[in-house]
Amino acid sequence: MRSFALACCLLALAATATTGAMADDGTADDDAQLLDVSKQVSGVEKKMNDLLAHGRWARAGKLLEGADCGYGDASPVFAPWGDNALYTLAPQGDLSAADSWTLNKQATVVPSADPFSGAPQSLQLAKDAQAATPAMCVNLDNPTIRFFVRDLGGNGKSQLKVDVLYEDFDGHVKHLTVAKLRAGSDWQPSVIVPMYMNRLALASSSGLTAVAFHFKAEGLQKDETLAISSLLVDPFSSR
Repeated sequence: MRSFALACCLLALAATATTGAMADDGTADDDAQLLDVSKQVSGVEKKMNDLLAHGRWARAGKLLEGADCGYGDASPVFAPWGDNALYTLAPQGDLSAADSWTLNKQATVVPSADPFSGAPQSLQLAKDAQAATPAMCVNLDNPTIRFFVRDLGGNGKSQLKVDVLYEDFDGHVKHLTVAKLRAGSDWQPSVIVPMYMNRLALASSSGLTAVAFHFKAEGLQKDETLAISSLLVDPFSSR
């Protein structure tokens, strides 16, 4: 229940957060799906270095307290597409259980998924749909995520907005928009999405920090849906 309540808070936060901090970010062209967040990341790293220089650690908040630190075995899931990195399933990443996800009314779990990963279910996002993953533990060995995605009934103009939710140095939940992804009508791997905030593990006395991911469907037409299957973390190294 605590994880579900926390996810509800995360979904509300991401839905109401202003985008002013991201106003200067953008893609180099229509095909570049990752946003330039170098200024934001640089600012966070400067604050972290100042904190550590004064012999202090970041304060753990509810995100880390409720995070799932359990991962399964890693495998080269995306090797057929030239990505030989080892990926491990994120907590509830195959949606076989989804009680720690938070979905608004336009987001639903359906009993079908990509044909590559063996996932039993996927997440379907209709117009204005939003979804937040469970919080998960990460460290410097967990820099990126990847998943399968498709767009049904669209004209290629819709986007899947991806936010990383993380804790600042006082334990408050913040968000950073890192990607606006496009998809084709067939299941395909997403681009590799950096999470950036895994490096905040350097400021944690435990060597771990927590992140979650918020997805929002943008620009969908009537009867168009975006779908997500098999959320994976790359690369995974247990400690």
